[in-house]
Amino acid sequence: MSERILIVEDEKVLASALKEFFESEGYVVETATSVGDALSREGADVVVLDVRLPDASGIDAIPKFKSKFKDAEVIMMTAYEKDEKTAVRALRLGAFDYITKPFRFEELLLLVEKAIEKVRLKRECESLKKEAGEGFFGEMVGISDGMKEVFEKIKRVARTNITILVCGESGTGKELVARTIHRLSGRKGEFVAVNCAAIPKELMEAELFGYEKGAFTGASSSKMGLIEKANRGTLFLDEIGDMPLELQGKLLRFLEDRRVRRVGGRDEVEVDVRVISATNRDLQRLVEEGGFRKDLYYRVSAFTIELPPLRRRKEDIPLLVKYILREIEREMGRQYVLSSGALKALLLYDYPGNVRELKNILQQAALMSDGVVMYEHLPAYVKEAISGPVGLEMGLGEASLDELVAEFEKSMILKALSAAGGSRKKAAEILKVSMRSLRYKLKKYGLG
Repeated sequence: MSERILIVEDEKVLASALKEFFESEGYVVETATSVGDALSREGADVVVLDVRLPDASGIDAIPKFKSKFKDAEVIMMTAYEKDEKTAVRALRLGAFDYITKPFRFEELLLLVEKAIEKVRLKRECESLKKEAGEGFFGEMVGISDGMKEVFEKIKRVARTNITILVCGESGTGKELVARTIHRLSGRKGEFVAVNCAAIPKELMEAELFGYEKGAFTGASSSKMGLIEKANRGTLFLDEIGDMPLELQGKLLRFLEDRRVRRVGGRDEVEVDVRVISATNRDLQRLVEEGGFRKDLYYRVSAFTIELPPLRRRKEDIPLLVKYILREIEREMGRQYVLSSGALKALLLYDYPGNVRELKNILQQAALMSDGVVMYEHLPAYVKEAISGPVGLEMGLGEASLDELVAEFEKSMILKALSAAGGSRKKAAEILKVSMRSLRYKLKKYGLG
């Protein structure tokens, strides 16, 4: 922990005691005895500010601290009884909270931790917002309307405790969505991933809920379950559609009361867990077929995020290629360049394995190349799956990435307009883009 706390207090004994206390908690702490002294310092995440100081009122100085220390939060403290009007004024001027002396240091610590959490989230969101504008959202990549919608949903839901279901084909990045939500949630516990399809049916209950010593043959000691392990964090239930029907009832009960009882145990343990599930199956159809509980379905799908398959967001491919090649470069210790012919082929392929398959294709091609990834280095099954591969390399000359993307987008728009009988509304639906986006592209390419 490297967050910085600035304590502005003219009572030197109290200031020294607070400094020692917060340093023992892992914070970097500075003290100042006046407003002027404090404003001369560099860098603070939280300012703990006394109301009465030798050179100015702490409350009147709040805007100055907010201006000086940008993202910092201000916590007011005073030796006088809490005055509602004073508190309201402090909050209106931008204070995070207000505490009255005498107080227990632990009380102030809780306020500081909450303020630090807000600072972290603010910086994280600003960083992601900046990245998203360039096509990047944390480790997620996309400029398509479909992915922008996913990014927006993540930002809106991350700080809530609502249960989330992430849907999408295999390889679209469902776990990446879950990890991004956890990172933005501010939760201090672990991210615990459980692959419901990989755990043997007879072991799943013990893995999820834990067990007590002697609960079954081989249980020589007690073991905490994965749900308990995720306390104060996030539990990610991947491929929840493969969870055994007989265990679904127990999971439902946990989601209702947030308590777990270990196998062979008597006591229930209360846990604070955010649950995110994922599936590549149609859970509604599974419910109709009797393979998934209807009541559990409604519990896990309180908020749903749909990840589009890669074949429906091909405008993201050049950016994904760039991102993946940078990852490969770090692994291989050398630089790679993708030829125009190879990119054209990648734009034509439909990716049944989605982003995961694109990564595998690029890894294979990079290994076969000498640094310049050509059409000929792509796996045979990719070349066989696309139409008209002959002459791709020679026919495109020295076209840039932007020119290739433009060519691809224009052909897709023209095909969609043709299939829609000239209707722009229907064409937008076929292309999975908004009308606003389609109008922009038609104007950009001189098509309408």
